[in-house]
Amino acid sequence: MPGVIDFRLRPTAIEAVEHDFVREILRKMKVKGTESFEKLSQDLLLEEMDAAGIAIGVIGSRTGTVKPGFASTSNEDIANFVADHSGRFIGFGVIDSSDPAAACDELDRVIELGLVGITIEPSQVAVRMKLDDKRLYPIYEKAQAKNLAVFTAMSCLVGPYLDDTRIELLDHVATDFPDLTVVIQHAGWPYVREAIGLAYKRRNVNLVPSQYVHYGFPGAQDIVDAANGILEDQILYGSVYPVCGPFTELMKIVDNLGFTDRAKEKYLGGNARRILGLSK
Repeated sequence: MPGVIDFRLRPTAIEAVEHDFVREILRKMKVKGTESFEKLSQDLLLEEMDAAGIAIGVIGSRTGTVKPGFASTSNEDIANFVADHSGRFIGFGVIDSSDPAAACDELDRVIELGLVGITIEPSQVAVRMKLDDKRLYPIYEKAQAKNLAVFTAMSCLVGPYLDDTRIELLDHVATDFPDLTVVIQHAGWPYVREAIGLAYKRRNVNLVPSQYVHYGFPGAQDIVDAANGILEDQILYGSVYPVCGPFTELMKIVDNLGFTDRAKEKYLGGNARRILGLSK
């Protein structure tokens, strides 16, 4: 099998989450962080990826955030990091949806920098909106036209409120833009079954369950069952680094989750290659 594609890997050189926030989440999960995170070492990160057979890390961060514990970066920072580590990382652009017109214009910059999609998290920026706010529709329309996939993180930690995570919000977007590739980071946890239902309904929706399947959160078995059956082409592996334990341990966890061989191959890279347009 070709190398693993990690669809949720945020190197510490790319601001995404504050280090103390990461440590607090690791404590709640009862997981010891990786050596590369503790030492904030990019060289160690690459060594850890190699040891676990991770060929490519997909970077999705954010910008314009006002939520405590979360951090912002720029499209230039992401593009420069990708360029400095040729072949090891793929970047998604970041947009601040507080000004939808400016965010829509920023998509041209995203394309110019060679980034393959955008991250939009409208509940975290200065002018809060729901994902299905009609003011954001020009962004989705342009992303669809430009073949830019859309990342959005949906879980109880993204908020600030749980109703920011309601899957119905993304149902409206995915239905109104049927040719837009949508990737839900964290698979909408705790609304896991609703997220599975949406992905079953809409083939353009993909789930990255990350720690919520790897570390035995409620709903983890539902994810595995869906990957083995109705959603074998729509569920992707993401370590959610740095909010994870060692990559080699994660690979052992994946081996023991109960995926069929076919589902595991697609989970660890096959589905990501399709979305990213990479050869097998």
